[in-house]
Amino acid sequence: MPPPRLPDTEADCLPAPIGVLVVDDQLAVREGVARLITCSATPLLYVSTAATGTEALRAAARLHPNVVVLDADLDGEDGLALIPQLALTAGVLVLTSHGDAGTRARAAGLGASAFIEKHQPAAELLDAIERVGQQQALGG
Repeated sequence: MPPPRLPDTEADCLPAPIGVLVVDDQLAVREGVARLITCSATPLLYVSTAATGTEALRAAARLHPNVVVLDADLDGEDGLALIPQLALTAGVLVLTSHGDAGTRARAAGLGASAFIEKHQPAAELLDAIERVGQQQALGG
């Protein structure tokens, strides 16, 4: 077995840029989270948004994001039901105000990579996005 490869340059040590899709039915939340991510230090390929499950699935198929930030309730539509399909190609981070144990357990059981409540500090959201994104950028 060959020895582990050491970085050749400083660029090899930098985190890979990630693509992020933010899915929330509320325009202010959706755009606010997208701006927060865009203004962060996280290396990004892009940040895109969707308001419905249908839009989310279309955007994910077109963009192939590393991370999908997904609300559990999309104006009465079950956002968590999208997790199995989205998780085939992206890390899914659930961002919701429904942080009860049942919602958390269901999200994890459906394949969510992370779970953040909307009242938690923005730094926790950004850390989770970067962590999930880097896991995905490195192959899973």
